[in-house]
Amino acid sequence: MEPPEEQVIPERDVREEQFAEPTLPKEANLKLTGYVDGTYLYNFGPGTAASPIDFPTDTIPRGDFNLSALWLRLEKPLTKGNSLEAGLQAGIMLGEDATYYAAAGTANSPNGPDSSSLYVGEAFAKFWVPDAQMEMWVGKFQAVIGYETIWRPDNPCITFGIADAFMPQDNIGILAIFSPDPLFDIAAGIANCSGESNDLASLGTGDEASIMSYAKIQNPGGNATLQPGFYISPWGTHGSNARISLDQNFYYAWNLIGQWSPSFAEGRWNLTFNLTGGSGTGTPGIEAPTTYVTTGLYSTWTLIDPVTLTGRAEYVHTSNYVLPQSTRLSGGDYYDYTLTLAVNITEELVWRGEGRFAWGAGTTLSTNPSQDILEETLYSPASSSLWTLATEIYYRF
Repeated sequence: MEPPEEQVIPERDVREEQFAEPTLPKEANLKLTGYVDGTYLYNFGPGTAASPIDFPTDTIPRGDFNLSALWLRLEKPLTKGNSLEAGLQAGIMLGEDATYYAAAGTANSPNGPDSSSLYVGEAFAKFWVPDAQMEMWVGKFQAVIGYETIWRPDNPCITFGIADAFMPQDNIGILAIFSPDPLFDIAAGIANCSGESNDLASLGTGDEASIMSYAKIQNPGGNATLQPGFYISPWGTHGSNARISLDQNFYYAWNLIGQWSPSFAEGRWNLTFNLTGGSGTGTPGIEAPTTYVTTGLYSTWTLIDPVTLTGRAEYVHTSNYVLPQSTRLSGGDYYDYTLTLAVNITEELVWRGEGRFAWGAGTTLSTNPSQDILEETLYSPASSSLWTLATEIYYRF
């Protein structure tokens, strides 16, 4: 019997769960894993409108077939014995999602999706220090706060949630993860700003850096977790993601994730909440200060093995219009509700279908091709609603 969809452990949690695994053989071999993901999305947006909430490929009017991603990861598992050990993890993404992740540090959305785009999502060495019960990462790794990930198959829904648009994307630096107790992990690190591979002298401000930290607490029964996280750029000007890019002299983001599977449900019902917030002081002459707060609720039911149904409800309030990668215009409230049906055809092959309704101030951006592309009026926010239907099939290996 195939496991239900919600039992697929996200990549970020896989790294956490490795702490609890028995010591691996001393000579662990390299292993290759990944997935291929194809999607079709149909957006019922008005006219030439495009939503700033997701990638343009996810929300263009009418329909679009996408090779969303081919993800490949090469890993040498880290053994955790009584001596100093080393491992590695490197992953690359090909496809249209990679177009936007690779462009995250430019503060501008790319001209168009390219299924041949390449994004180096991670490339880091891992070290185990037994005396400190510490795992250390050195290199490029995905952001350690935020609920949803860059990997669509690991997220509860096909389309990306609003809340994670404000979370950092990736960092290059050092992260130390301490595990003083099997039910408790705490991590801290320092790295460049999110989405930036080399910021030296960027905008004449010099190098940028960020500090990050998170903790993960699990109850003895294993059916509930709480994970607070914090990210701050006290010296830089950038807190970027593939969907938004914030030029702020001082920027911070916080994240709180809670997950609970009621005991009486016997693993067939999972509830998750995701709270995020943050603020920035702005950049004189470039961008006004910004503040935001978001709430996300997820509920996943196993209807019959192996069929699951996930509901996602989100709310975002911003002090100015930070959702699109363009001039900030005004604040507003944004909402979305998403319903996703998943069927595990086999353990590796999964089909998903989805409907999403988004609404609120600035849900869509209306474009006018007759205007000069350099004019700010090219993008005029509109209070509107947006219906999206999506289908996806992915294969893990």
